[in-house]
Amino acid sequence: MPETDQLKVVQVALKVPFAPHLDYRLPDDMPAPAVGARVQVPLGKNRSVVGVVMGLVASSPHQKLKPIQALLDDAPLLNPASLDLLQQAARYYQVNLGEMVFTALPAWFRSTDNRPIPIQHWWQVTVSAEEAAARLSQAPQQLAIFDYVRRHGPVMSKMMSHLNPAAAKLCRQLQDKGLLESSEVCFVATDEARDPNFELTADQAQAMQFLSQHDQGFQVALLDGITGSGKTEIYIRFINQLLKQHKQTLVMVPEIGLTPQLFQEISQRINGQIAILHSGLSDGARARVWQHASQGLVDVVVATRSGIFTPFKNLGAILVDEEHDLSYKQQEGVRYSARDLAVLRGKIEHIPVVLGSATPSFESLRHAQTGRYHWLQLRRRTNRNPMPSLTLQNTQAKKLTKGLTHTTLSRIESHLDDGNQVLVFMNRRGWSHKLLCHDCGWVAECDDCDAYLTFHKHLELLKCHHCDRRYGLPEFCPACGSQQVETMGVGTEKLAAGLADRFAQVPIVRFDRDSVSTPAQWQHNLEVVRSGDPCVIVGTQMLSKGHDFPWLSLVVVVNVDNSFFSTDFRATEYLAQLLTQVAGRAGRAKTKGEVIIQTQFPEHEFFQTLFQQSYEVFAQQQMAEREAMMFPPFSHLAIIRGQHGNESELERCLQRMGAELEGEPDLSVLGPLPAPMAKRQKLHRMQLILNSNNRQALHRTLHRLRNQHNPHQGTIPWFIDIDPVNFD
Repeated sequence: MPETDQLKVVQVALKVPFAPHLDYRLPDDMPAPAVGARVQVPLGKNRSVVGVVMGLVASSPHQKLKPIQALLDDAPLLNPASLDLLQQAARYYQVNLGEMVFTALPAWFRSTDNRPIPIQHWWQVTVSAEEAAARLSQAPQQLAIFDYVRRHGPVMSKMMSHLNPAAAKLCRQLQDKGLLESSEVCFVATDEARDPNFELTADQAQAMQFLSQHDQGFQVALLDGITGSGKTEIYIRFINQLLKQHKQTLVMVPEIGLTPQLFQEISQRINGQIAILHSGLSDGARARVWQHASQGLVDVVVATRSGIFTPFKNLGAILVDEEHDLSYKQQEGVRYSARDLAVLRGKIEHIPVVLGSATPSFESLRHAQTGRYHWLQLRRRTNRNPMPSLTLQNTQAKKLTKGLTHTTLSRIESHLDDGNQVLVFMNRRGWSHKLLCHDCGWVAECDDCDAYLTFHKHLELLKCHHCDRRYGLPEFCPACGSQQVETMGVGTEKLAAGLADRFAQVPIVRFDRDSVSTPAQWQHNLEVVRSGDPCVIVGTQMLSKGHDFPWLSLVVVVNVDNSFFSTDFRATEYLAQLLTQVAGRAGRAKTKGEVIIQTQFPEHEFFQTLFQQSYEVFAQQQMAEREAMMFPPFSHLAIIRGQHGNESELERCLQRMGAELEGEPDLSVLGPLPAPMAKRQKLHRMQLILNSNNRQALHRTLHRLRNQHNPHQGTIPWFIDIDPVNFD
């Protein structure tokens, strides 16, 4: 290694597609930056951009290097372990290092405007509810804010905007009265940590014993527990164990909506600092979490997918809740899996990784069965209640009222009369999913996508859920002129309207992208449900996982039959996970659970295996079929996807690539084939599907292909999806 004063060339990772890094000259009057720190550098003729230092060397093969303009960090923003993770991830996912680095960095750190990160205030109560009620008897707005902080704290004031737009002002007033205190980090006072003295089940005790004995060094444990078996209790006790060793914990969750619930449960049970990290936060807030975690100021970070890149000062373990969930796979840009990177990060940092799920992915199950992962099984509910009773209701030749049968409506009424709550699940938004002409068969389709338009009644328009283009309602059929144009099918909007007509005496709480587009709306709806009063919850897939609604006794599942006709070999796996997760929401506390699934195929073998036996038996049968066909998890999959306005040019481009791959050992190539949605946003979409029983050979082939055909050069844009979770 050359002497420090000879290191005059700085290798900088930038968000550019053509090189892993670019070389820059270190000015004589500038101190050498640390590897992992950010610098400001010129790019092109008139641009200044942020880059991350990846190395310092004595010389460069390039002449006339441009100088670094400014040092943005006194200390490395990314530590050696983080850099190692990013470098290995870039190689695995077949992207340039700079693309991977800037996928990881929060937006605040990508800007050349290097302002100080804004300070946040977390609020927590300092007095009892009784004292506050006495002192705030003439200030109802302040009392409402105090009561919310008491029940849900610590919280930021913007988390209470759904209660009062002036929540921040009210918090400051309560602080002046000595009723609230604030901190720049989310804190939990030692004397407020709650210990429920909960007696573990035998399965939980065995899992905790294993984790207690293996909290040092790298190992992966699959915490495979049925819904309601107490996986969260295991997480919290393991976190407390790590806190005693002065170690930090990263807790991964698949959805933004799950972060507040798990955040609250953990915050009530630990003596330490906790933070949330997800895309719903401001750029400054996310940068603040990075800063606090890297400085060791927070003990636990509860994060969604991008949180896997958060730097920590002394990370002790990574917990991945609902590890099977597809949300852990990034579907745009750098298509990484946060779950898989969690395992890689655990290996790099020599720490344990816990993957938790009631319906483990087949990949994780395979690793558990072969001994690569330690298999911790929880097979009893903590409340000792049996699993919900199940009814498969045949909807063939039955009249439906806005999607529900008469029998289903009667059961909903019965559960509401008993003072319980009901969840009606349908994974389709809008009022109805088709508008068609009964005379000629015309169906309203998007002009830019191969997709039917969905009717949204509250907007009085048709909407494409793939490109978001909107259309007015036609007065007559554009194909034949007929006025017999009607909607067909049911979405959550129509379902909720029908339930509101039938059960006007109870709230109908809707959870979908149209009704809860902001965290405040989400929180408001959760408050209605958590009140415990009878209500009907109508929701899409965002409600299928992780939520604990103690007063929920009935779950109704509508319209799941489409998965039986999918061309994706994983479709039934995903359906089994979805139904098991949704069904598990019922009967989690003292209520007896019931599940109704409306289907036209009640005798289907899928239902018989999944519900009369178990998810594990279903998975075993499915994996035996996968092994016979050499599909994942018994092989390794990659998809080369391209899109272009000219379909013929796109097909010729992929044909040339496919021809170059012919004859490669241990590799089968299918295509080029149209994507399941062959046209989207006016672009034709095609793909090559690569399957191999040799991971190294597959990656070598893809690396060679990228070198020969740069995805970012030429007229046909294309990209590689490693370990795809679907074919679209």
